[in-house]
Amino acid sequence: MAIPSSGGPPKSIGIPFLVLRVGLPIAIGLAIFLLGSYLYMTHGVVQLAQDRESKGATIQELLKENEVLKKEKDERLAQLEALTDKTSKLAAAVEQVVDENAEIWGIVKGTGPAKKTSSGSPSAERGATSRGGDPGADRGMPAVGLSDAVPGSEQDVRATACLSEDQLAAAAAEELAGLLELTGSMQKDMSSLRSSAMQYRNRIDHTPSIEPVKGTIRSGFGNRLHPILRVTRLHEGVDIAASRGTPIVATADGVVTKAGWVGSYGNAVEISHGYGISTFYAHNSRNAVKAGTAVKKGQVIAYVGSTGLSTGPHVHYEVRVNKRPVNPSSYMK
Repeated sequence: MAIPSSGGPPKSIGIPFLVLRVGLPIAIGLAIFLLGSYLYMTHGVVQLAQDRESKGATIQELLKENEVLKKEKDERLAQLEALTDKTSKLAAAVEQVVDENAEIWGIVKGTGPAKKTSSGSPSAERGATSRGGDPGADRGMPAVGLSDAVPGSEQDVRATACLSEDQLAAAAAEELAGLLELTGSMQKDMSSLRSSAMQYRNRIDHTPSIEPVKGTIRSGFGNRLHPILRVTRLHEGVDIAASRGTPIVATADGVVTKAGWVGSYGNAVEISHGYGISTFYAHNSRNAVKAGTAVKKGQVIAYVGSTGLSTGPHVHYEVRVNKRPVNPSSYMK
């Protein structure tokens, strides 16, 4: 019922009981539904906020872990670059040592510096490994065992199983540093050895070691009855018979000190080889060199003849050590 304030007659509205009976439960149910929906939505919003907060914390933690991992990665890369650099230096140093060793053997053998193969490594023909033994063994250094040198060996696996990555990296760096130091020492040794090899090769090249001419020895070194003068005296060389005009070669590297007519020896050539050694070639038909000429072993210096006091074509060949004649047969292969 509604009573107007203007004083008019009251108005009333009637609600049928059936409508109230049916509508009231619906209204109550709707109110409960709306309240439940509100509470559910509120809980969902709270849960979403909590989830967002949790995810934000997780993201921050992951970002921190990512920074730590990135820092560790950068450190690992720096260690790897350092190891790679040392490994490259070690490989270059080892290759230099191998090349130097091959060249030294080439010098000793008189074949010159070793030639590299198509793979870039020195040719094995130079005998770089002919001496055998472990590297550094001839310098009193400890030999490296197989299990120490081969990564992945049983001993290596046992030794590294208990090490962390940092410890392994540090151990590898220390081992490379030691190898680089050892290689540097070997390079110094090689330099000294190369100098000794060159001196040895120079001595060999300047020591008579071949026949001056291919022929037959008609008269040897020592006391004999002179075939023309008919007196017994020391024959200071050997007489090698050969056809007239046969080339006569220097029996070692040296410098010509005489080239011309030498009394009863006729046309002759004298060569100084250093180290107190000289050789003499006489009775030549003609000489092919002049005094002051540097000659090599095997180089033609004259031609067989019979000039001077001679009974036929041959070369009188002498070897003198410290100006004293020695048996040339000891210096001919």
